Amino acid sequence: MSFPASRIFSQCDLFPEEFSIVVTLRVPSLPPKRNEYLLTVVAEESDLLLLGLRFSPAQLHFLFLRKDRAGAWQTRVSFRSPALVDSHWHTLVLAVSAGVFSLTTDCGLPVDIMADVPFPATLSVRGARFFVGSRRRAKGLFTGLVRQLVLLPGSDATPRLCPSRNAPLAVLSIPRVLQALTGKPEDNEVLKYPYETNIRVTLGPRPPCTEVEDAQFWFDASRKGLYLCVGNEWVSVLAAKERLDYVEEHQNLFTNSETLGIEVFRIPQVGLFVATANRKATSAVYKWTEGKFVSYQNIPTHQAQAWRHFTIGKKIFLAVANFEPDEKGQEFSVIYKWSHRKLKFTPYQSIATHSARDWEAFEVDGEHFLAVANHREGDNHNIDSVIYKWNPATRLFEANQTIATSGAYDWEFFSVGPYSFLVVANTFNGTSTKVHSHLYIRLLGSFQLFQSFPTFGAADWEVFHIGERIFLAVANSHSYDVEMQVQNDSYIINSVIYELNVTAQAFVKFQDILTCSGGRRGLHAHRVEGQ
Repeated sequence: MSFPASRIFSQCDLFPEEFSIVVTLRVPSLPPKRNEYLLTVVAEESDLLLLGLRFSPAQLHFLFLRKDRAGAWQTRVSFRSPALVDSHWHTLVLAVSAGVFSLTTDCGLPVDIMADVPFPATLSVRGARFFVGSRRRAKGLFTGLVRQLVLLPGSDATPRLCPSRNAPLAVLSIPRVLQALTGKPEDNEVLKYPYETNIRVTLGPRPPCTEVEDAQFWFDASRKGLYLCVGNEWVSVLAAKERLDYVEEHQNLFTNSETLGIEVFRIPQVGLFVATANRKATSAVYKWTEGKFVSYQNIPTHQAQAWRHFTIGKKIFLAVANFEPDEKGQEFSVIYKWSHRKLKFTPYQSIATHSARDWEAFEVDGEHFLAVANHREGDNHNIDSVIYKWNPATRLFEANQTIATSGAYDWEFFSVGPYSFLVVANTFNGTSTKVHSHLYIRLLGSFQLFQSFPTFGAADWEVFHIGERIFLAVANSHSYDVEMQVQNDSYIINSVIYELNVTAQAFVKFQDILTCSGGRRGLHAHRVEGQ
C-alpha cells in the first residue's frame, strides 16, 4: 500500500523534527538475516530512501537521510532485540526528539539512544511517497499483521497509550473494522480478528484442481503467482508483473565526489574489492565485509576516469586513468601494485598520458600489454594513444606501439580463434563527433587496421557471444558539429550492434538501438535467466 506524501503534508513539505510512530503488529518467526519494512518514505524520482522503519529477528532499525554541505548519507539507529518475532501482538512507540531516539515496547521501560547524528530539521518530502509494509520493491516485504500504524507529530506519544490493561494491544487510533474481536478466548489463547484465518497454500509444481482442492491456494514460485482452485480450474489471484528491473538495490556507496568509473575485482585469499574513479583528488578502494562494501584504502588521483585491474603471474596491479595534471602540472596515470605484506596498493609505475580516459589490459601469446586511451593534449584531440608492453627483465611497462586516435574514450580487446583484436572508440576530432572508430588486428607483432566504423561520439565498445555468433556493440553518445546548431535531441541517437561475418571477414551491421546518453556512457552485455 502506498500514497503520496502530499496527502499528509499538504501545507508544508517538511517532515516534523519531533514525532512518534505507533505500531501494533504481530510477526511470525523470520530467517536470521531477513529484514522487513514496516514503513518507508521514498523519493519517487530518485528512489532514495528518506525515512524508514524496518526490523530483523534481533533488531529494530530506524533509517533516515541526512544532508549537509559534504553531501547526503543514510543514518541508521538500531534498537537491539525488541522481542518482536514471536507470533504475538506487540505495540511499539518510536519517539524522536532533539537528538534522542526512544523505543517503548508494550508500555515497558523505554530504551533511549543519544545519537551522534540528530534527525534533520529540514527533511523535505516533496515528490515523495509513503509505503506501508514495503520499500517500493519485492525485497523486504512485511509478512506479518498490522493492527494500527500512526504517525503523530510532537513529542513522545507513549503517555497517550500507557499505562494500559492490555499493553500489547494498547490503542491510539485503530480503524473501526479492526476493533471488534470474534470468539471468546480459552486460557492463554491469542484472540483472532475477523481478517485472520487458516489458509492452506500448496507450493511447488502445478497440482491438480478438483473438488478435493476446491477453494485452496497454489503459489507458483517460478512465475511468482498465487492461484485459487475454482471449479476444476486454477484462477489467478495475484500475479507478478513482467519486469525489467532484475536487480535490486543492496547498498548505497557514498563517495567524496562524482564517480566516473567502477572496477570490481577479487584478490585471492584476501577478498572482493571495488575501486571507484572519483572526479576530485581522492579515489577509493572498498572491501566486501560482512555483507557490504566498506572503505578500505584512499588513493590520490586527478579527475580519475577509470580503473583497470590485471595480473601478471602472481603480481596484482591496479591502473588508474587520470584526466587532469597533478599539482606540478604534469600528466601521469599511475599503476599500483598490491603489497602482500602491507595488504594495500602501493605506487609502482607512473606513465605520461594525455587526458587519459581508459586502460585496457590484455595478454597475447604469453606477453602482457596495457593500452591507454589518450583523449586530448590541450585542445588537440587528434593525438596518439599508446600500447605498452611488459618487459620481464626491467619489470616495467614500455611503449610498444602508438596508434593515431581522435578523442579516444575506450579500448576493447577480444580474440576470435587464433586472432587478437583491439578496437578504439573515437569520440571527437576537434570539430565533429562524426568520426570513424577503428578495429585493429594483431599481425607480425603489431596491431594493424582491420576495419573502420562510422560512429558519433563513440564512448564504449563491448564484445559478446551468443552461441557461436560474435557481436560487437558501440555506444554512440551524441551528434555534434561546430558548424551545426546544437539540437535538443542530439543525445538521442542510434547505437549499433555489429555481427562478425566469417565469410566476408568483416563485422556487418546487425541492429540499431535507440539510446539516450548523458554523462558517462557505455554498454554492457549480460545474461538474465539464461537469455
